[in-house]
Amino acid sequence: MNIKINRVSQTPLYLQVKCAIQNLILSGEISHGYKMPSERRLAEELQIHRNTVIKAYGELVDEGYLIVSSKSPRGYFVKEIADDGVPFNRFFPLEKMIRYHFNEKEKLFLDLFCRSESEQHISMAGMIMDETAYPSHGMEEIVRDMVRAPRPQEERTKRNICALLFHENMYLSPRNIQLVSETNQALHHIMTLYLKEGDCIIAEEPVVPDNASIFRNKGIHLVTVPMQPDGMDLAQLEAAIKKYAPKFIYTMPNYHNPTGIVMSLEKRKKLLELAGRYCIPIIEEDSQRDFRYEGSRIPSLYSLDRYRSVIYLDSFTLTFPMGIKTGYIVGPTDLIETLGRLIMVDETFVSSLGQFLLNEYIERGYYQAHLERLAAHYAGKLDRLCRGLDSIAHLGIRYTRPKGGLLLWCSLDERINERTLYQEAEKRGLLIMPGFLFYPNGYKGGGHVRLCFSNIRDEDIDTGVQILAQALECSTE
Repeated sequence: MNIKINRVSQTPLYLQVKCAIQNLILSGEISHGYKMPSERRLAEELQIHRNTVIKAYGELVDEGYLIVSSKSPRGYFVKEIADDGVPFNRFFPLEKMIRYHFNEKEKLFLDLFCRSESEQHISMAGMIMDETAYPSHGMEEIVRDMVRAPRPQEERTKRNICALLFHENMYLSPRNIQLVSETNQALHHIMTLYLKEGDCIIAEEPVVPDNASIFRNKGIHLVTVPMQPDGMDLAQLEAAIKKYAPKFIYTMPNYHNPTGIVMSLEKRKKLLELAGRYCIPIIEEDSQRDFRYEGSRIPSLYSLDRYRSVIYLDSFTLTFPMGIKTGYIVGPTDLIETLGRLIMVDETFVSSLGQFLLNEYIERGYYQAHLERLAAHYAGKLDRLCRGLDSIAHLGIRYTRPKGGLLLWCSLDERINERTLYQEAEKRGLLIMPGFLFYPNGYKGGGHVRLCFSNIRDEDIDTGVQILAQALECSTE
C-alpha cells in the first residue's frame, strides 16, 4: 500500500497513516469494497507498532471511511457499499463467473489419473504408458540425424496417417484429416462446431468421466445406452433415438473404455443402418486399436460406412508416448476444412518436433515393428493380471477376458462395497478406478472396478493383486 511515513514529523504516526488512507480513498486509488491489509500486515509493511494501525483504522471507521466485518469475510473494507442498511457482501467476479466445473466423480477420476504417475503407489488406475512402451529401436539414429529444427510437418504427418489407415481399408487423402493433440480435444472441437446447449448426444455406458465432463460442461444432454457382450444395446439405442433425437452417437467399438468390449461386425453394420435411417452421424473413437492380442481385426465403422456419416478419432499417445501428443480426426473434407479454421482461431498447434520424430519412425519402417512389440508386451501383462485375479476369484471378483486393449473391467459381488474397496486398496498402496465413476446417473446391482495395466511392472502386478485381495476382504458388507 502506497503510504509513506515521516518518522521525524511532529504529526503522530497514527494520524499520518489515517490521512494517507483517507487520501487514497478520496482520490479513488482504492475503491469502495476494497479490503484493507490486516492490522498486523500493514504494521509489518510500515514497520510500526500494530496499535498504531489499530488506532488509525478505528478513526477511519468512526468517520465513515471504513467498515469492519466480524463475519466471513472478516476485516476492514472501504465503506459505502454497505450504506442504507444493505448487508455487505464481498464480490468475487471471476470465481462467480466460472461455468466449467467438475463434479465429484470427475474430480476423483482426474485425481486418480494424475496420481498414477507418482511412484508412491502401485497404479492400476490411469491409462498412462510407462517407459517400456516408448519406441526404442532406431530413435537414437533419428535424433542423431536431425541436424536442425524440423520445418512444419503437418502435411507429411497427414500423408503417413493415410498410409497407415490404408491397411485398415480406409482410403483417404490428407484433405480428410485434421491434426489435434488428443482425442479429448477432438471431441471438444466437434461439440463446439456442431452442438449448442440443450442438444443431445448418445454414448455407451459405462462412459469415461472426462468425456462426460466435456458433454456436460458444453450444456449437452448426455443419454447413455448400456453395453452388451458384443457392443451397445441397439434396441435401447433406437428407443433413445426416437425419444431424444440426438445430434450424434458416440462409440468406442474396439476395446471400449472401460469394459474392453469389441463391437461385433454384425452389430457394426446394424448400427450404421440405424444411424443412416435416422440421419444421425457417428463419432467413432479408436484409440486402443493397435493393442490386439487375439482374433482378427474387425473393420472400423468408418471403413464400413456407405453414408459418409462417421467421424473417426485416433491418437498416437498410447503407441508413441514421447511426451508429445499427436492425434487426428478423419471425416468429409467440408468438416475437416471447417475444423481447421476453428482450430486456427483457437491457436491449437501440434508440435513439429513430435511430428518429425513420428514421421521419421514411420517412414524408416520402425513403427510397425514397434506396434508388434507393444502388443506382445502388453498381452503378457494381461495374462499375468488374469492369472492373479483367477487366484482370488473366491473373494467376489470376476471378469471377461478382453481380446485387446489396456484395461480389465471387473465385476464385484453385490456384497462388496466398491467405494470401500478402492479406499482400502489405496491405504495399502494400490490405485484402482472404482466403477461408479463411469456411470453418470448411477446404477443398480453389484459394483465394478477398472484395472489398467499400461503403467505397471510385472512384479507389481503380483503385489497389486495381493493388495486387492486384502482390500476385497475388508470391503464385504
